[in-house]
Amino acid sequence: MKNFIYQSIRLILLAVFKIFFGIKVRGKENLPAEGGVVLMSNHISAYDPPLLAAIFSRPVRFMAKKELFKNPIMRFVLYLADAFPVDRSKNDITAVKNALSVIRNGEVLGIFPEGTRRPEGKLGTPKSGSVMLAIKSGAPIVPIGIKNIKKDGVITVNIGEPFTMEKFSKKRLSKEERKKASKFIKDKIKKELNYK
Repeated sequence: MKNFIYQSIRLILLAVFKIFFGIKVRGKENLPAEGGVVLMSNHISAYDPPLLAAIFSRPVRFMAKKELFKNPIMRFVLYLADAFPVDRSKNDITAVKNALSVIRNGEVLGIFPEGTRRPEGKLGTPKSGSVMLAIKSGAPIVPIGIKNIKKDGVITVNIGEPFTMEKFSKKRLSKEERKKASKFIKDKIKKELNYK
């Protein structure tokens, strides 16, 4: 029943985005049809999570800041979406465990590695927690670039080919190696933002 409600809302959202915003999606086929996977996207607007949820037929479970769960209406929406909270003021081990559980259960995890919204055209550096989660999960990562969501014209969503963090997966990374891993993810998202 919950999945039926989710899919119904997803289709309504998709129609809303198409009618009122106009959306152009490239590379939707790059999301694996099954198995645990991580969506990593830039974050420029509050519309980003519902936009990504609307695009993909596979349910996307988002890691959402804990403050959103304080609002009863928003909490119910997040419950329907099977989202879970993260405390951004600390290294939230519980949130990391929940995220890894989503992936290991063969589901789609959606995260915004910058950790917060940033102005369009100013891509931030992925937070260390997002980077280490990507490495530890061993799951394929699908990079996504969202453009024009606050501007006149069609919203563009570019979805890149999956990649892994296998080359960074040794037991302990130096500070320099963590920076390289972060840049590796950032460059993958940046490529989708610059796609013409």
